[in-house]
This record gives sequence, C-alpha cells and structure tokens, in this order.
Amino acid sequence: MHVSEIMQTALVTSPPEASVLEVARLLTQRRVGACLIVDGGNLAGIFTERDLLHVVAAGEDARDRRVADVMTRDVTMAPPDADVLWAAETMRLKRVRHLPVGEGGHVVGIVSIRDLYAAAEAVLRLDPRGADTAGDMLAAAGG
Repeated sequence: MHVSEIMQTALVTSPPEASVLEVARLLTQRRVGACLIVDGGNLAGIFTERDLLHVVAAGEDARDRRVADVMTRDVTMAPPDADVLWAAETMRLKRVRHLPVGEGGHVVGIVSIRDLYAAAEAVLRLDPRGADTAGDMLAAAGG
C-alpha cells in the first residue's frame, strides 16, 4: 500500500508571514493538527499543535510572532509512491504525527498518524487474515 492511497488532499496551508494566532485559528477551524507553511508554491515548513505548545510554554505572545519564526523547518517529505510501512517507520523515528507527501518541494498530500490507524483498520476489515499487515503498520507507527 502506498501513501498516496491513504493521504489527505484537502491541505491546510498558510504563508510564512502569517501570525501564529492566525494559524492556530486555522487549525481550530479546520479541526486538524498541522498546517503546511508554503512559500512560492513550495513547502517551507510545518506548524503543528506541538509547535504552538512550545510557543506558549516559552511565554511568548503568539499574536505577535510570525509562524515562519516558530515552525518546524526540517520536514521529511514522503514521495507519493512510498510504502505505508516506510511512512509509519519514518514518523516513529522522527517522532512526528504528520508527514507531508510530495516531490521537489511541492506538496500533494499529508499523512497523519490517524490515517495510518484508519488504514490498519481497513486492512483488517477487508481481510481478517491481514492481521499481520495491520500489525506491521501499527508497530511501525509506534502503536
């Protein structure tokens, strides 16, 4: 199974000059845990609930900070044809809950830990003998 089969394509994006408060509101409105920060059509970083927590814990004023100043810049991107097990293992090793999907800096989707769990459940529902595959997916994701 490839990440392109389970990725979300309704991407939540923001420009790097947006404020942390604007992006936090966007996360709340869209009911997601990550926003892709895109500059000139390419991925510049990702801003997650964890990043917001770091800003708040540091006592910084989220209203005045640009998201570019506090986003995660070192982002691993999965190619669309990457194996789901590779994605799960990568997410576990990098200790991230979201993995952008794309090539050459251009994002076409995102896979979350929730997507991995849903895929594992689907494998079990479609083929009860797929317990080994589903187990491998959950183990790779750290679950």
